Amino acid sequence: MTRQQVRRLDSQPGEVIDRKCAFEFSWNGSSYPAYAGDTIASALSACGERVFSRSFKYHRPRGLLTASHTDPGCIVQVGDEPNVRGAHRLAEPGMDVRPQDTWPSLAFDVKAANELVSRFLSAGFYYKTFVRPQRLWPTYERVLRRFSHGGVISADPPAQERLRSYDTRHAHPDVLVAGGGPAGMAAATAAACAGAAVMLVEEEHALGGHLRWGDKADLATLRELRDLVEASGVEVLTNSVVLGRYDHNLAAVVQRGMPRVHERLVKARAKTLVVAPGLIERPYVFAGNDVPGVMLSSAARRLINLHAVKPGDRAVVLTANAQGDATIADLERAGIEVAHVADARRGGDVVRVFGRGCVRGVELADGRRIACDLLVTAVGWTAPLTLLTMAGDVPAYDSRSSRYLPDVSALPTDVLAAGGVVGDGSVDELVAHADAIGREAARRAGRAGEPVDVPDLRLDPHPELFRARTHGIVDFSEDVSSKELLTAVEEGYSSAELAKRYTTATMGPTQGKLESVNVVAIIAEATGRPISQTGTTTWRPPYAPVTLGALAGRHRDPVRYSPMQPWHEGHGAARLVAGAWIRPDHYGDPAGEALAVRERVGIIDVSPIGKLDLRGPDVPNLLNLLYVNRWSKLAVGRVRYGVMCAEDGVVMDDGVTGRLGAEQYLMSTTSSGAASVWEWVESWLQTEHPQWRVHVTPVTTSYAGINVAGPHSRELLGRVVAEVDLAPEAFPYMHVRAGSVAGVAG
Repeated sequence: MTRQQVRRLDSQPGEVIDRKCAFEFSWNGSSYPAYAGDTIASALSACGERVFSRSFKYHRPRGLLTASHTDPGCIVQVGDEPNVRGAHRLAEPGMDVRPQDTWPSLAFDVKAANELVSRFLSAGFYYKTFVRPQRLWPTYERVLRRFSHGGVISADPPAQERLRSYDTRHAHPDVLVAGGGPAGMAAATAAACAGAAVMLVEEEHALGGHLRWGDKADLATLRELRDLVEASGVEVLTNSVVLGRYDHNLAAVVQRGMPRVHERLVKARAKTLVVAPGLIERPYVFAGNDVPGVMLSSAARRLINLHAVKPGDRAVVLTANAQGDATIADLERAGIEVAHVADARRGGDVVRVFGRGCVRGVELADGRRIACDLLVTAVGWTAPLTLLTMAGDVPAYDSRSSRYLPDVSALPTDVLAAGGVVGDGSVDELVAHADAIGREAARRAGRAGEPVDVPDLRLDPHPELFRARTHGIVDFSEDVSSKELLTAVEEGYSSAELAKRYTTATMGPTQGKLESVNVVAIIAEATGRPISQTGTTTWRPPYAPVTLGALAGRHRDPVRYSPMQPWHEGHGAARLVAGAWIRPDHYGDPAGEALAVRERVGIIDVSPIGKLDLRGPDVPNLLNLLYVNRWSKLAVGRVRYGVMCAEDGVVMDDGVTGRLGAEQYLMSTTSSGAASVWEWVESWLQTEHPQWRVHVTPVTTSYAGINVAGPHSRELLGRVVAEVDLAPEAFPYMHVRAGSVAGVAG
């Protein structure tokens, strides 16, 4: 029996669902309705579901917290794919979705008994408990692995899973913009209008950021910005994420949502990187903050405005900013009774939530208890600084705005930051800041223009709402409570990095995006230090979870052709794939062609053979190092064959090298070894013998090559070669000469 969408609202101005495209999918063995544009979580929420998973350690019921790609409460199994972010993955017809790591069911999970022995499962319990006897360590390991929290990978996946296609692409944009909110769109448009080739990457399914779930004015601004992006010719990658920033502005991007490719790893080498991720709303730490029905204000607004879902019937709102104030209006417009507003700017607070499978009520700071089924919190923001720290930035805590900020003056010249990650402002102010950043990014990428004057963004004051001694959950992915962090500090792990590893806080799928500020604040309170002096955890790539398929991909090099390829094709040559090269295999009669070479003469295109131009007085020393034979006495005009070995003595390549002049040599390698031999040579020169005066230039694609073989070879060469005496006495075996061939000078 198909469930009913009992919590679906009437049409909303900014909704992303298509009510004309309805379908069904399976959740936990039952059929559920959905619309195109629904995420798995929004479709289930529309049918009244509140619990989507169980927590990592104590197996407590978990519901939606952020309703986005950062949501730790809706990690599900989709078919044979584990650990899918259900609040981000779009529902599809016939999709089979199940909860992970629950037995016998999501509603009744035996492992929830872990909470009864929680006093024995404190921070670092496995370091203290499973110590002796040592002979039982293998047994301990097997037992602990059974409690690992994740999905299941089938040894024999369905055919559609086996046929998934993964791909790899190399891109070289002038400007890469990470983040497709209002600032990201403005920066990308400005850079493109300045003449730069721009790639814009956004993790959501559509551009817009917080404008997507805003009011009518926000939606109007969103339409204008999207039109500008489209008109400017920016390459837009939605449902994609920048995993990391590496040396020389190499960015790893995972692209999703393509018709025939499941995921593609894009290796983008940008001249300038613009980081515009906006801000991420952070949770509030208090007793019961992980009960289903406690959610962030951005989550409530997403459900109402994007997916037309009513997240509750009676709500309490804890607000400390304009986002919370706007949420109150959205809740009331959706027909939800707002029973109480606790304004933290005026001393209001929520200290406890009652309920287990869902919120039943809350306790306020003044002791009052209010019945409700929904608690919405808006207590502050976290700046996602991961990409900036990968570029060398050291963020600093600002007590006025209650968040970490980047030091934009310390960033490399090829990395810029725009929008909310830098400061606060109205949408118009953020767009103006990003517009200037985009123009400056284009200039730094080589486009003409004077340095751009970037306007400053202000920092709005925000109350510091951090409470350590609450027994609330700090890391929702790893089930780490504030009590466990306090225990870690008491046991000597007062450094943020040490406490992180001892408790595993910030080490889950969200990688600290939600909880990092709370973790540091609790450690600071426990140690009596200010947050600014407590330090931070280290952000490392990847920024978001990535599949092994995306990393493996199809690693294909560009297809390479000889300059004679048109002639080969015109004479009916059969293609031979030789690594990255397409070469002629034969011309229809392999046996006859071989006989012609033996009895008369034949030619073969050897352009793919690797070629390195070596120049300098120390080339003989280099050749002596690379090859197993001696090269010091090779005379000008002579050629010698050599075998090249790796450090372990295994043959890695072979070829001939000719001495063209006093300090000029031409080395040949195998076709497949051209690149690796060049890297091998440069490695020795740069790391072991930088004092040698040798210059190496790869010239494989600079010269075409023809091998002439057979009894009549010299006769054939005599018809096309000039300035070279081809007589055997003048041009003997293992010699080299320079001349012109068919009028082309050597």
